Amino acid sequence: MIQQTSLLAYESIVLELGQRQTMVYRQLMKCPATNLELSRITGLPINSITPRVHELRKRGLVKRSKIRNCGVSGRKAIEWSVM
Repeated sequence: MIQQTSLLAYESIVLELGQRQTMVYRQLMKCPATNLELSRITGLPINSITPRVHELRKRGLVKRSKIRNCGVSGRKAIEWSVM
């Protein structure tokens, strides 16, 4: 379930984000994920996901949640979530 504060934050910044940033941010609002999981879910190549996550982090919209096994690769990876 998405928190009301997350929805308000999203509405206030959505016009400032690019299309791919918006796709990544929307997905992270639904559920924290690794870069590879985001790639699989959104259909965007990993080399499009990684820079978008970095951009969202620089804006203070996304944070490092934890390190866990990725559901796609099975390897340790950073899980990202919205602030």
